Amino acid sequence: MGTHKQNCRIIADVLHSHGVRHIVCSPGSRNAPMLLAVDSLPKVETHIVIDERSAAFVALGLAQISREPVALVCTSGTALLNYAPAVAEAYYQGLPLIVVSADRPERWIDQDDSQTLRQPGALSNFVKKSYDIHDFAADNADMCRYANREVNDAMITALRRRRGPVHINVRLDEPLTSGRQIPFSQQRKISCVETEDILAKDTVYDLAQQAAGKRVLVVAGFMLPDDHLNKAMLRLVSLPNVYVMHETVSNLHLPRQHSAVDVILSHLTPQQREDLRPDIIITLGGALVSRAVKEFLRSSAGVEHWTVGHSHTTVDCFNSLMLRIEADPAMFLSAFAKLLAKNNSDNGYAAAWSSCKKDAIASHNRFVGSADWSDLRACQMIFDSMHDDFNVQLSNGASVRYAQLCMSSMPHGCYCNRGVSGIDGCLSTAIGAAMAYPETTVLVTGDMSMAYDIGALSIAEIPERLKIIVLNNQGGGIFRFIPSTRSLPERERYFCAPPRLPLNMLAPAYGIEYFAAFSANQLQQTLPMFLAPRLAPAILEVITPGERSAQILIDYMNRNKQQTY
Repeated sequence: MGTHKQNCRIIADVLHSHGVRHIVCSPGSRNAPMLLAVDSLPKVETHIVIDERSAAFVALGLAQISREPVALVCTSGTALLNYAPAVAEAYYQGLPLIVVSADRPERWIDQDDSQTLRQPGALSNFVKKSYDIHDFAADNADMCRYANREVNDAMITALRRRRGPVHINVRLDEPLTSGRQIPFSQQRKISCVETEDILAKDTVYDLAQQAAGKRVLVVAGFMLPDDHLNKAMLRLVSLPNVYVMHETVSNLHLPRQHSAVDVILSHLTPQQREDLRPDIIITLGGALVSRAVKEFLRSSAGVEHWTVGHSHTTVDCFNSLMLRIEADPAMFLSAFAKLLAKNNSDNGYAAAWSSCKKDAIASHNRFVGSADWSDLRACQMIFDSMHDDFNVQLSNGASVRYAQLCMSSMPHGCYCNRGVSGIDGCLSTAIGAAMAYPETTVLVTGDMSMAYDIGALSIAEIPERLKIIVLNNQGGGIFRFIPSTRSLPERERYFCAPPRLPLNMLAPAYGIEYFAAFSANQLQQTLPMFLAPRLAPAILEVITPGERSAQILIDYMNRNKQQTY
């Protein structure tokens, strides 16, 4: 059945013409016409997720993996507000979520009518642009053209340059459904042709000249996998005065580098830190996970910071920014590396980092190999077991930070919601990612993050190829580690706050296979069975001692008497 609402029909058809292939829908009465409209679209997968907060994170995961725009459809009222956390994350990740919210007619807003609030602009701080489309008769040609233009503009805005979410608010009057329907039609598609970044050769040459013989440190934050960028970075790492420091969620595959950056930085002596200070920092990608990296770079006096890529604002994270290079990172760095190689000298900078890296990895292996059962020991075993074709999703908190220490080789992809770094929605994001990725997706999460998004287990469409590893260290383990809270008498009650999380009962109730490990031997025996292809999604609960895990991590970071985490 289709819909008789022309505004909904136009929205659905234009979304489809711009390549929307996944639409995450949440049930409601006011959005019934929109649901009927998207249901009739050819070659579009609709995913039904009841909880709007969870639905938005599912859409986020779909957008991460598919690299395509993903639409969301919700009803009126607070449903839209539940999208806010994921939409904010999408904004800072640069992911094109198309938020479509049903709304009541304007005359009923603020009139104590059911499910009414001021929806236009409700997400204005987290979207690139907002649109408000009213109801109108099917034969109103002017309004048809207007709606078509607005939705085309929304799609162009979401997909151009630095991508991001947009919000389309659609007002719907009663009757919401009828026996009539407007058939699918080929709506006018307005395309946008963007010129490629044209780099002035003289400009790149001048920058290469400035960097020649200098100590150049390239730092990569979170990014989606990019083969072109990876090739450019391979050129850079071959230069003797350049060292590339990339995090696990940078999704770079550089054989001679080490993505577990905190392993190296936590091992440096004060003299080594001084010797390794760069002259020029070149950054790309999103926010950094590592506090140690940020502290190291913020304390580098006299450094010159360049940032590369399209950004919505000027990001001066290290208080040393001198140059914004608004260009595609792969294109710029490829040209830069080529020119730098022609006129450069070996100042020993890359070799010095490599020497420190070798010593740090040896120290790491000795420490972890002799460590008691703990989060650190468990995470090393977990990340060592990841296959090359796995996509790994990390929750915020302990999981992503332990990955910075333990993930020495990169899987196919590694993702974490580092845009705004919330613990909410990590499970839902992983479910969305698993919907889009044809091989195994592994989520490594903490018990607190899992409890926060436990409702996502009720999603009907959880792919059987999703594996969920829950690090159960009895609450927010990071609060037992960080200086600001670890000594507080209120720590366990107010900060660690161990959740009620009976996964051994919840998993079977939702048709999910359950595994558990209480020791290193159990984990070693269980991991191969858990990670093998199965007929249902699976959860592995890894139970570790919270207090002991925190102390071991403190000892690890202080093994060279250097607190840097």
